Amino acid sequence: MILFLLKKNFCDGWDNLLSIIVYNCILLAFLFGGFFFYSKLSSIIGLGIAIVFLLLFMISLFAINQTTAKYADFKYVSIKETFIEIPNVWKDALLFTALLVIIALVAVKCIPFYYHMDNLLGLFLASVMFWVVLSTVLALQWFLPIQAQLGNKFKKTLKKCFIIFFDNIGFSIFMFIYTLILGVITYFTATLVPGFAGILLSYNNAFRLRLYKYDWLEEHADEVKEQGRKRVRIPWGELIAEDRETLGPRSLKSFIFPWKD
Repeated sequence: MILFLLKKNFCDGWDNLLSIIVYNCILLAFLFGGFFFYSKLSSIIGLGIAIVFLLLFMISLFAINQTTAKYADFKYVSIKETFIEIPNVWKDALLFTALLVIIALVAVKCIPFYYHMDNLLGLFLASVMFWVVLSTVLALQWFLPIQAQLGNKFKKTLKKCFIIFFDNIGFSIFMFIYTLILGVITYFTATLVPGFAGILLSYNNAFRLRLYKYDWLEEHADEVKEQGRKRVRIPWGELIAEDRETLGPRSLKSFIFPWKD
């Protein structure tokens, strides 16, 4: 399944390359705009403008996430359709931003505070906070794809993030490392690809494929109950067969000269 995921991420990214570059440019414009005003206007006004740009970035990120979820489902979405999604996602985007700020404050303020208590209690509390923050970050990887593909409300989406994480710890760690690698590639491509949009696409592909597992478990509930959840082997080859057929074999020629296939 992992190899197919990597192949599908690459193919979907290539097939939607121009749109992904445009989305990345839009997101980067908001980030650089916020940084520019914050650095040039070192005052409350500059901070306020930077916060506005950050919120615009997050709202746009959530809207683009809806599009990449459709890319993962082999659908085409125009850039105009993407930003029509803004009224549907802005509340979740703001709540998610507030949550990230809280997590950042805990990581930056609470963990060092407990660590510098210089006693066993402080070390214990710092360790607990560290693992709580790390687990939360790994769980929140799944927030955007869950929100795009299941359309749950904020609290329910948040709850499902932790369910998915604790049920797929190894896969979540893999996705975190994979994202770091995509971040390095983004740096060497002048932030154009895969960038934020490409990373969103990879998570939507990952979650979409992971949902097949839960559909299969639900359909074979009696078998799972009899054998035990941990002993059941998920038939990934069977589950992704239709997606593999839809994606089809892709040669190097098909990437460079798609009109000749």
